[in-house]
Amino acid sequence: MVANEISNKIILEKFDCLDEDELVVAKKLIQKYVQKIEKITSYDKMKLETKVHPKNNLRHFEVKGHLEYGSNRAMSEAQDSNPFVALDAALENILKEIQHKIRKN
Repeated sequence: MVANEISNKIILEKFDCLDEDELVVAKKLIQKYVQKIEKITSYDKMKLETKVHPKNNLRHFEVKGHLEYGSNRAMSEAQDSNPFVALDAALENILKEIQHKIRKN
């Protein structure tokens, strides 16, 4: 599974590093943040990509997030040995960036 769509607006790339159960948890986490984002603004597209780096004989996850909403973009990147912590941090940073940009306007 190189590219996976949760919906026509949410694209997951390179999530094949997660097993089936981990992918279910990741999708639930993503949906939780999508609900929070939709309370603030509507969005056009979200793209999330994972990369795995071997580090001290363990998997180290890098998650990059990109969200397009209106004419704006929010991007984030996070790393952790736990894929859910990295995903949560990347999505939280996107949420904070959106909140900041909306408060400024």
